[in-house]
Formats: sequence, C-alpha cells, structure tokens
Amino acid sequence: MKTILAAAFVLMPWCLAPLFSQQNATGSEKIITITKRTIEADGTETSETIIKKGKAAENFDVDKYMQENKADNVQMEVRVEQGSDDEKSLIVKRSPSQQRNYNYNYNSNDEDDDEDAFLGVEEDSDERADEPGLVVEIVRGSAAHKAGLRDNDKILKLNDTKTDRWSDLSAFIKKAKPGDKVKITYSRNGKEAVAEAVLITRDELDNEDKEPEGFLGVSPKGNDDEDKPGVAVTITKNSGAEKAGLQNGDVIFQLDDTPISDFEDVSDFMDYTKPGEKVRVTYERGGKRSVVEATLGEQKSWDWSSWSTDDVNLDDLNINIRDKEACLGVYTSEANVNDQRAAKITGFTDESAAREAQMEEGDLITSVNGQRIQGHDDLWNEIAKYNVGDKIAVEYLRENQVVMAEATLKACKDQSRVDIWDTDENGNNQSRRFFTWNWDKEDQERLRENRIITIRKANEGDVQVNTTPDNQPVLQDRNLELQSFRVFPNPTQGQVTVEFKAQQVATIVTLYEMAGRQLFREELNAFDGQYSQQFDLSAYAKGTIIVHIQQAEKVFTEQIVVN
Repeated sequence: MKTILAAAFVLMPWCLAPLFSQQNATGSEKIITITKRTIEADGTETSETIIKKGKAAENFDVDKYMQENKADNVQMEVRVEQGSDDEKSLIVKRSPSQQRNYNYNYNSNDEDDDEDAFLGVEEDSDERADEPGLVVEIVRGSAAHKAGLRDNDKILKLNDTKTDRWSDLSAFIKKAKPGDKVKITYSRNGKEAVAEAVLITRDELDNEDKEPEGFLGVSPKGNDDEDKPGVAVTITKNSGAEKAGLQNGDVIFQLDDTPISDFEDVSDFMDYTKPGEKVRVTYERGGKRSVVEATLGEQKSWDWSSWSTDDVNLDDLNINIRDKEACLGVYTSEANVNDQRAAKITGFTDESAAREAQMEEGDLITSVNGQRIQGHDDLWNEIAKYNVGDKIAVEYLRENQVVMAEATLKACKDQSRVDIWDTDENGNNQSRRFFTWNWDKEDQERLRENRIITIRKANEGDVQVNTTPDNQPVLQDRNLELQSFRVFPNPTQGQVTVEFKAQQVATIVTLYEMAGRQLFREELNAFDGQYSQQFDLSAYAKGTIIVHIQQAEKVFTEQIVVN
C-alpha cells in the first residue's frame, strides 16, 4: 500500500497520541490536535496533522470542521485539551466510522474529587457523534440508576441544558453540588421520558446487592456482523427461549420494544429483567420474521454445594472450550480509575503485539476498535473476533492521559476459555467461566466425569510477567479476611482441593506459578459466599503454586507445595 505524508513531521494517528499527550501535560491553554487520514481508491494514504493553540483554538468550531470534511474514505480524530495541571479536561471526537467520542475530566486532588457531584453515567459504545443526545451506560447504585435510567438510554437534557456533547454533560455536573435535584430528559427505544435524580458523591455510591436477574437462554452464534441488524443465537436446553420455540441460528431483532443490533444489546436488556417475566422476542428464521413470548428463568450464582456433591447431573452439564487464533499479547487484571473500568496490563507474552505498539505495564485498556473494554473478559472476547495479522486500534489510559495505538495481532499462545452452565427443567440457569492453559476434549470429559479441573503448564515464554502475580508480593499480608479457608492435601502429589467462605461480593480466584505465570483464573461476579474446587496439578513434578483470592482491592494468598 502506498503512503504519502502531507508534511515532513507528520506521524500516523496512533503515534501522535502519546506525543501530544506529553507535550500538553504542563500547559493550561486550550490545544486542539486534528489528525486526518484519507484513503484513495488506489490504496494511497494521506495523513495530515493540524495543531491549533490560543485564540485559534478558542475560535475553532470542531463540529463544523468535522461536518465539512466528512467522507467515506476519511478518518478524523480531534483532541481538545484544556485546563490546569490540577484539573484537565480532554475531549476526543471521531468521524462516525470510528464509532466513539470521549470526554474525560481528571482532578489531581483525589480528596476534592470525592466531594464532587456524581450522576453515575458513562459513555456507551453505541454513542454516535452525528445524532443528538448521549447514549449512556449506568453505574449501579448511582443517582442515575436510582432515578430509573438504564443502559442504552439517551440523555437529551439535564434541566434545561441540552446534552448533545459529552462536554455539555461534564460542564453541567461540574457546576452542580451533591444533593442537587436534576431533571433528566431522556429517550428509550424512541420514547421520550423525564426522571428526577438527586446527585450524590462517589463515596455515597450504593453497592447494594443486585436483585435476581432473568435468564432467557440465548448465546451468540459466532461473531456479530456490525453491518447488519440483529444477532444470530444459540439456544440453551430447557431455557425459556427453547420452550418458546426458538432454535439455533435464529436471528433476534427485538426484545419487547428494544431493538437488537449486537449481543451487547441482549445483555443490557437482560440486566433489568426479573425471573418469571414474559418477554416478546422478534426473530427471523429462513427469511421469515416472527414474534414469540418467552418466560424468563432465573440466572443464579453457581451452587457450589451441589457441585461438590452428587446433586448436579454431570451428563446434562454444558461445557464449551474456546481458543483464540490471534493474540494481543498482554496479561491483564480488572481496574477502575476515575469511574472508568478497564483492563490493566500487568505483563506481556514474549511475542507481544501490544509491546511492539509501545504499550507498557500499568496501562489501562479502555477500548478495542471502539468497543468498550471493562476488564479481562471483555478484552479476551473482543480480541477473539479477529485473525492473525489484523490491525486493531487500542485506546488506553496512561497517567490519566488518553492514548491511541495501532497493534497488529500475532499468533501467540493464549489461554483457553472454558464455559460451564447447567439449566434445570424450570429454565433456571447457573454458570461459571474460567481461563486455563492448553485444554482439550480429554480435560473436558474429566471435568464432566469427576468435577476435576486439570491445570497444565503454560508453555515456556507464553506469559512472561513480573516476578510476582498482579504486581504484588508473593508473601502478602492477608488483608482479605476469609470466614474459612482450606487447601488439602498440602503438600500434594497432584490432586488438591481449594475451599473457602467469604463475603458475597465479586471474587477472583487465580492460581500462579512462583515465576508469576497465571495458570488458572475464574471471575465470580455473582459469588454466593462459598467456593470448592478440586484441581489436578500432576503436570508439576515439583514446585510451588500460589492461590490468590481477591475481592476489590483486598487479597488473600496461600502456597501449595507440589512434591
């Protein structure tokens, strides 16, 4: 492909972001950086960069410029940065084909930030720059959540202030105070409504237990086609979807009045359902569109008591193993900064596309090709859509600065994702998901036969991380207090059982080698308070394995000695 640079100093957009982030770090004036990439019919690329400061930046109409330069073969990114060292505001706008706009506010004084007004909305991956209003995701327990707003609602106004840009919303909230009542005008599925929210601080966020959620019994069949509406699904046995007559391969276009364009829309819809509710499903089969009514079961947390006994019919257990062909080459954990959930890089594989793209340990990945990333699971699922050699745009935070990078995916070895679920005859479902190395059909059958998870060694060099898991010392203070904990037998010649009881909050269970390689990871987002799992460590002739249990920022660790 031929490439022509429009100016001698011009860099591609993914190189510009870290450069200008550093240049702007100390100034307080408004700076606008425009990167424009044009791709001609013969494959020629022209990239240009425009930088405006001072009065030129103050008088520049970003939206007008983007409208006048909009074209199918043009990609634009406009970065507007202003503010002092203590408090910076960064707005990133992109052409519609690049999907997402962003607005971040950073305050260097965390104590002051805790006293600021907090509404509890985040940008959604479906947000489009060319449409009025802001599509949002809702923070659970926040003022917006308590006011009745849902994911994918579009906020049109706060009081009498229109919110067509993220800067509109940010400026309004910045001037407000905790305790203020705000009238929110929003639309949901094309219908306009009004709600009243009472602003709180972040410290007042109510992390109340989530109510039981409905279970429909559909999962994505392959990857979403972004150019087509609807999503093809696979149907779970005994589920409400199966009882309603849905079949594998059906394409769902609508749930009640909610349009469905990808499986994220299905997940967002189900977040607000309850067991026993009836849902109208509009779907297509063989070119014919139909509507059925499905009665939802309950999505339950995994029942560890029945799992450790004979109460689960293992023959009916659904087990699916999925591997990725392409790999970004990062080892991540979930992180949260400035109310922005992300996947934090804690290490790299030897053959790492991310490291070649100049990413570093500690960077917080927030999106891939415009799709929101909120943790390890999201990143794994998104990268799994691509092939070796595909180029992806990765957005991440580094020292409170938004940075863009382009990475070319590699054929590096990564962990297998194992999904297990069991749906009873009443349509109620329990499920779990974990990541481990080099799983195959034999390991799957062993799990089905006797509930044992085989732990295999990562290939040498597959995951090269710091010498301690999750950047923490191997021998930590046990600041996470468990109600009980047992690992037995210990020492072991192979098989070992890990059991514990703890608070019923989101929990992560991880097994590491002493060198820091992750062997097993399970995120229990709906943890019922107890865990019991038998592992086979016989692949380790001799060595030490670290059991790492995490709830929020608190951690418990214990060693397993393999003889």
